Amino acid sequence: MAPVGNFVVTGAAGGVGSSAVRQLVERGANVLAVDRAKPAAAMPTGSGEVVFRLADVASEGDVRSYMQFVVDRWGELSGVYNVAGIEGEFARLGEASISNYDEVMRVNARSVFMNMLFAIPLLVRRGGGSIVNTGSHLAWHGAATLGPYCASKHAVMGLTRAAALEYAKEGVRVNCVCPSAIDTAMSQRVAEAINPADHGAGMQVLIDQAPNRRLATPDEVAAVGVWLLLDAPAHINGILVPVDGGQAAA
Repeated sequence: MAPVGNFVVTGAAGGVGSSAVRQLVERGANVLAVDRAKPAAAMPTGSGEVVFRLADVASEGDVRSYMQFVVDRWGELSGVYNVAGIEGEFARLGEASISNYDEVMRVNARSVFMNMLFAIPLLVRRGGGSIVNTGSHLAWHGAATLGPYCASKHAVMGLTRAAALEYAKEGVRVNCVCPSAIDTAMSQRVAEAINPADHGAGMQVLIDQAPNRRLATPDEVAAVGVWLLLDAPAHINGILVPVDGGQAAA
């Protein structure tokens, strides 16, 4: 049976990224799983093939190389799920470091730009495809002490909308999954920053932000991206999908 497609997933060693890889492979997709760190567990198995590759998702040379790898191995690229991201340091803007701003923008925004830059021509050549970017509730809100992170996710939102408009006629859809706090290591670090003296209280702040009073699971967030890659109607393009338990409705 032919695979349902050939995909790149960045941030594949993290919670959402690894969930996305597993869900795609179980559906029969071939996946190139990309991260700058080795995964803690073995790559998932399914009816599709999964290959892991260490790479810097914001490096021109690395991204060009692994996009070509997909074409060489499987014949064509069907889509990309850009998950890689970091929260960076916590500081008010007047006390922030330039190096932190540069690194957060590099990993969160430049990586999305770079992966779209090299993926889109391959998708156009194929006759269409899908790109899913990972934004955040903070793609259209602010958060004290996380200015660079907010800026990076606003940039992802802008890149998503621009690319969706530019390549709709060529059959390339570009959408954005926008979660709030997820039950991952990043939320643990954010909770610690909110209340260094009481981690549980910091975590409760994140939980209370969602009307359903819980964090999203990595599987829930990944499933929305996988749906946009594999199942969403072709007329869905250029949208931001909140995965936040209703927080965006407030």
